[in-house]
Amino acid sequence: MTQQAPPKPRRVDASMSLLNNLMAHPLDEGYAVAARTRPKQDGKPLRSRHRVMLVVACVVLGFLFAIAASQNYRSAPEAEKQRKELITRINQADTRLNGLRTQQSHLADEVRGLQASGLSNTSSGAALQQKLDDLELQTGAISVTGPGMKAVVDDAKDADKEGRLLDVDLQQLVNGLWTAGAEAISVNGHRLTSLTAIRSAGSAITVDYSSLTPPYTVLAIGDNATMPARFAQSSGGQWMQYLVSNFDVRMTITTEESLLVPADATIALRYAKVSPR
Repeated sequence: MTQQAPPKPRRVDASMSLLNNLMAHPLDEGYAVAARTRPKQDGKPLRSRHRVMLVVACVVLGFLFAIAASQNYRSAPEAEKQRKELITRINQADTRLNGLRTQQSHLADEVRGLQASGLSNTSSGAALQQKLDDLELQTGAISVTGPGMKAVVDDAKDADKEGRLLDVDLQQLVNGLWTAGAEAISVNGHRLTSLTAIRSAGSAITVDYSSLTPPYTVLAIGDNATMPARFAQSSGGQWMQYLVSNFDVRMTITTEESLLVPADATIALRYAKVSPR
């Protein structure tokens, strides 16, 4: 009886040979061969070629930026010239508008003079003229002179966003003067009426749709003996004092013996109706 040799012992991980091979050689040898034999272009590796392309792209972009900067630099004087011309045209238009308003005011005074001379011939006409004068005074259609209070307000010296006067500040100031007993008010020569708006247009404050520049001079006709104290006690006066104390807004208040508050040139008597007797 022939004795057979005992079988070779089997490796415990023989069944894991495929996984062991993957762990020992994660990359196929073909990749290494391909990397060593990668073709070159123009005698240089592809990485060097990419660097050259990157440098060329940077040079082209720099050239384009230089051209754009040069064009902006050349067009800057022309843009500044157009801006100055536009400012000049705006100033000329404002001057012409003020001249037309002055002319309109003179013509309105002339019409009122002719109207008064025509109505003064009879007692009923004189009474009617007195009534018209009272109504025109209340509506702002005629100028007013008399004692009163003058308030000059301005932005803070180092005017940042919080130290700059806003339209609401002028509104509070004017409302405080009305509360203090003012009979007629103007801001920088513009008469305030029930139709006047105080608003903001960009960074400017407009009164009666005309842009104003600080300082703002507010004239209020009334009893100059009581108006300052009553204004200080009003909500508008306290509002302005708060701005002065906390945001360095500048305000000067004086009493005057004679002030002139002009008429609102946009208001005129359009028609009249005689009531039946």
